[in-house]
Amino acid sequence: MSLPVGLKLMTRASGPEPRSVIVVMMAGITRTAWAVLSMVVAVTACGGSAPDPSAVPPEFRAACGHPGAHVAVRHVPVTVPHAECDLTGVAISYGAYGGATVPRQGGVGIANSFGFTLTVAAGSLDVTITAPSGPPGNL
Repeated sequence: MSLPVGLKLMTRASGPEPRSVIVVMMAGITRTAWAVLSMVVAVTACGGSAPDPSAVPPEFRAACGHPGAHVAVRHVPVTVPHAECDLTGVAISYGAYGGATVPRQGGVGIANSFGFTLTVAAGSLDVTITAPSGPPGNL
């Protein structure tokens, strides 16, 4: 990457992902160069939008991105958007209805004889959990 005289590109390796940072090495920077620098820093620092925690039911929040975690669902039906919370590898249960572990691939449905179902939507990978409203039993 070619930078105007007086600017130096540095990479910061700390944090969850490396980011490029432009450091001003010279005091006499022009107004145009400052505007360009400001835009580059703003775009580099953005890195995408942060997940919206309110889109994820409270009982799921601690399990987001943590395969092997367990979630005891409080209310069904419930859908957790994959874009806000990755539940891959998380064990999910609903009282006496049983449970299942969220698979990696989409377009998958898991069910048991007690009526518990866990579906991973094709494409979006959103996870939906359902169970019948009556007492659990062999369906």
